[in-house]
Amino acid sequence: MRLFGKLCRLAFMLTPVLIALAIYAALDAKPLLQTQAELTPEQIGRARQLFHQNDPRRLRSGTTARLILEQADLDLALNYWANQFADASASLQLEQNRARIDATWPLPANPFGGYLNLRLQLRQKIGLPQIESARLGSLRIPGPLAELTVKAAVAALPLPIDLKLVAGLVQHVQFLPQRASVYYRWQADLPGKLRRALLADAEAQILEPYQRRLAELSRNTPDRASLTALTQPLFQLAQLQSRTGDPIAENRAAILVLTLYVNGIPLAKAVPQAALWPRPVRHTLLLNGRDDLTKHYLVSAMLAAYSGTPLADAVGLYKEIQDSRGGSGFSFPDLAADRAGTRMGETAVADRSQALRLQQRLTQSGEAELMPATADLVESMTEAEFIQRFGGFDGAAYRQTLATIERRIAELALFRD
Repeated sequence: MRLFGKLCRLAFMLTPVLIALAIYAALDAKPLLQTQAELTPEQIGRARQLFHQNDPRRLRSGTTARLILEQADLDLALNYWANQFADASASLQLEQNRARIDATWPLPANPFGGYLNLRLQLRQKIGLPQIESARLGSLRIPGPLAELTVKAAVAALPLPIDLKLVAGLVQHVQFLPQRASVYYRWQADLPGKLRRALLADAEAQILEPYQRRLAELSRNTPDRASLTALTQPLFQLAQLQSRTGDPIAENRAAILVLTLYVNGIPLAKAVPQAALWPRPVRHTLLLNGRDDLTKHYLVSAMLAAYSGTPLADAVGLYKEIQDSRGGSGFSFPDLAADRAGTRMGETAVADRSQALRLQQRLTQSGEAELMPATADLVESMTEAEFIQRFGGFDGAAYRQTLATIERRIAELALFRD
């Protein structure tokens, strides 16, 4: 009995030492990865093409289908999500029956190491893959323990969708060299479930006052009006709501409601319960006398507020490339609206102080304060003409014009320090 007591005291005394040794083993002085996911217009186009080729909405509910995904696409998506939602870098490698995920988190200054490096080895099995082994730094973790830890960590991340909904569809994942095949059973009610998952009930409730205010304002708005006819009163409401709420969440709500409105998309598409709220009267809202610039501006603002600026910039460039290949043509005014909207959305959610300052300025800003001049910018160019005149996206003339646009945006009163 006395020996047992001594062993217990010894174990108690050694516990802090063992914990310190485990932390020391888990942390590294150098990062395993240090990459940012840079989305390009071509990658946005590929994702769009991939969706259209495999659009599951054409399937009958309960049908099993297969989706083939290339390693490069999965690697980009994984790293983008790691950048956006975990402040980390990640990579994926696929081989026959196995996959490897590497990830790195930079850490605050500490005596043990500046980085947390993770390596997961996944093994193919019937159904979802299984974690075969894991390593944090030089600390090895048994597969079952790693699986529990990863599930808990993923559940804690502020991801924009409920992964359980998606994982519930997957029947089997097959790992092949440089690609993966995903077999899934389509459920017709999934889009509705995902729409509800994208916005939690609390977030959906934040939208309601803005939708009601927009419906009220729209009854007295001219058929063609400046965007500021609605931004001013809606951000006055955001100011009021922020007295007891989160100004970042209020800004997101105002931007989302406005973006869907100008694009003619019912709010109920994103929030099913909005079908019971008042519907605004549709009007045309203008920036620099054009409604297309308003759409560009607000879509980019929404993407930046909800997703992050790399995605918003890439989507804007993708749209211009598509237009130059047979649409309305490449347009620097559209690109200026994309970049200005991205800056607005980014500022709206940067931190509490900037969110409140933006609200104050938007309640008083006219168009000249939130949108750069575009009348002198070239537009309606075919792809061939754009390459000939501006040298493509690597050309000096293109970079000079882009620098002019960025300078004009930086000089807007809305963004001045």
